[in-house]
Amino acid sequence: MKKDVIIRFVGSAGDGLVSMGILFSKILKKHNFNVLGFRSYQSVIRGGYNTYQIRACTKKVLSVGEEADVIFLLNKNVAELHKAFTGSNAKVIYDNDSFDIDDLDYPDEIRKLPIPLASITKEISKLKVLKNIVGFGAISQILGLEETLIKEVIFEQFGNKGEEVVFTNFEALEKGIKFAEDNNWPEIWEKHKHEKAQQMIVSGNEALALGLLSAGLKFYSGYPMTPATSIVHYLTKHLPKLGIIVKQTEDEIAAVGMAVGAAYCGARAATGTSGGGFSLMTEIIGMAGIEEIPLVVINSQRAGPSTGMATKTEQADLFQVYGASQGEFPKVIIAPSDVEDSFNVGIEALEIAEKYQVVVIVLMDLYLSESFSTVRKLELERKNKRFAILDDPPKEFKRYQFTETGVSPRTIPGTKGGMFFTGSSERNEEGTSLASTLAGLPDTLPIRVKMVEKRMKKLDYLIDELDEPILEGPEQADITIVSWGSTKNIVQEAMLHLNENGIKANQLHLKYLNPFHTESVSKILQNAQSTLCVEQNFTGQLRDYVRMKTGVNIKHSLLRWDGEPIVTSQIVAKVKEVLEK
Repeated sequence: MKKDVIIRFVGSAGDGLVSMGILFSKILKKHNFNVLGFRSYQSVIRGGYNTYQIRACTKKVLSVGEEADVIFLLNKNVAELHKAFTGSNAKVIYDNDSFDIDDLDYPDEIRKLPIPLASITKEISKLKVLKNIVGFGAISQILGLEETLIKEVIFEQFGNKGEEVVFTNFEALEKGIKFAEDNNWPEIWEKHKHEKAQQMIVSGNEALALGLLSAGLKFYSGYPMTPATSIVHYLTKHLPKLGIIVKQTEDEIAAVGMAVGAAYCGARAATGTSGGGFSLMTEIIGMAGIEEIPLVVINSQRAGPSTGMATKTEQADLFQVYGASQGEFPKVIIAPSDVEDSFNVGIEALEIAEKYQVVVIVLMDLYLSESFSTVRKLELERKNKRFAILDDPPKEFKRYQFTETGVSPRTIPGTKGGMFFTGSSERNEEGTSLASTLAGLPDTLPIRVKMVEKRMKKLDYLIDELDEPILEGPEQADITIVSWGSTKNIVQEAMLHLNENGIKANQLHLKYLNPFHTESVSKILQNAQSTLCVEQNFTGQLRDYVRMKTGVNIKHSLLRWDGEPIVTSQIVAKVKEVLEK
């Protein structure tokens, strides 16, 4: 009997795969399990080969896992494609009205569970999509789930469509359960006491959006680009209740320009895109940098370059965001690690941007953006403090005044006595441009020097507010694994497996990439027995970045760039390989 379980739905675009995955995740959440789900898909409207994998457990779920315990094949085409990804111990459910799995040369060791979905569905309704609910019933029998709790979720999902729809779905569920019972389908999961659910289920993008809202977001702009698009969708869906402006723009340049304008006017503002859209945004990001406008920019990384693989994950934009726009100006780069952390970073990013009047880049990736996870508690209601905004400026107000911290007083347009000049050129304290007739004069040379120093020293003060990275795991270890972004929990799961094999591993996870905790990272790495950097790109960007910042070379790397997430077994195998040398 399993202590945790992995369920995989396999189908094509148009089969309702995402709806199934999210609905079944809600069913598991209703039973108070911790859940993590992720969809692997192709960039087509209909057809293609897609999977939605869900892992559930009473403990924290660190990854979606690898080999599935239960596989639900939705059509013959994907069944053929999925052969190579089917473990020998899987329970494989399929519609034997549509195809015979024996014709597809599946491994002999699997447990085949045919069910005549088309025939059962016809007994209920002409709606073919009901076969998915029949399948839910059969799966719930294997997992020992409670019918009443499943019906509660179905009612929550379809209740607004009327009683007939709800009871038709109930009937489909019941028939699926009965078929599995009558045919003695195996139960594979330990029985659990199903307490009342205490958590919510959200994606990484939704959690990030909720964090932004909790921190007082008032304006969000974006042009649709996978995998950042769902932030716009989520905010727009709840727009009537939020009292904010959400703008879908004609392109990414317009998106970042509008966000800069909103922030200049005093609104807490953000924009989001992926690497290709971020490329278009960089000139205006530089303008926000020199004008010292608080701005949050989300870059959810996907496989590049150019369009690359639009629906596949990667961590290859680190140097792109670090070098965003020409010249030098303070920018903050934060990489959340999981869904709950995405919420916290949403709050943190808006507050840092306003407090220090800087650009904050939130570096997500497709795996994190589109993963769905249960979270126990989010600080959704909070009192937000505003920073450095003057309602009654002094008579000699200087917008770009030299200060000890580099943060100058700021006014919102229309504030009496708070008028100032600004623009994309270098300036003096009042905002008067030095870029043309005053550039290079003896009196202005020191101003340029001081203005650059003023902006850059904000990072010296900011870094003291950011938590230093720490070693997680045993202090004395055979190997230290360095990670960033969404690989954090996958590494932690690998560490548990390594420990079971007598290998001590600890983890240095880097969340704040700029400003960088050079001294503490250097000390940790210099004291490590052996080091391994885990990341999703070809060139080892974090490894090279750490060496650039510290002078310390992380000797070994585990890199993946095929578009699928790094998995636990890859890390375990790589660590064993490194330690055997």
